[in-house]
Amino acid sequence: MEYTKLSPKAVKGWRIGRSIGLFAALLVCCGLRVAVGFIPVVQDYTRAATVLLGLLLLYKLVGLFLYPAIEYRQWGYFITEDKVDIRHGIYFITNTIIPIIRIQHITVQQGPISRRLGLYDVEISLASQSFTIPCLTKESADEIAENLKEKLYVRLKNREHDERGKGDAGKSGGICGKAEHGKEEGK
Repeated sequence: MEYTKLSPKAVKGWRIGRSIGLFAALLVCCGLRVAVGFIPVVQDYTRAATVLLGLLLLYKLVGLFLYPAIEYRQWGYFITEDKVDIRHGIYFITNTIIPIIRIQHITVQQGPISRRLGLYDVEISLASQSFTIPCLTKESADEIAENLKEKLYVRLKNREHDERGKGDAGKSGGICGKAEHGKEEGK
């Protein structure tokens, strides 16, 4: 089974998103560092606070440069006649298998970063939760949405046909059939 990869632009999009997170963390860390200098009770812990904030920023920097490349290698999806298999993760790889018959609706969407890069996400919604295949080209996203819709309609039509067939078989040999047969014999 060969997993389909996301668009290579996914790495750039994830890096932009993480840059925004890094900038926000940097602002918070600088604010906390300044605040620690003005609070007399914690002035003895200024060095420890600076080291902890520096480690947090280092972690965010590693996340900015290293994690998107690893995440891109791990991400993949595979669609068969009856299921969607999504694989993702950095430290722990998660395989999610979604039965096509359980899909309630499919949404193709874009966030601001994705719009700038021309990427789309396909959100697959079930009754219990939603799953997303991110960072796809427009053509891939539309193809997946249409493909899943077609497969869902075929599965539902087959299921409806099977249920209708079972319903007809039950009418001829059930209790109602015997009662009607008995009425005809009594005449």
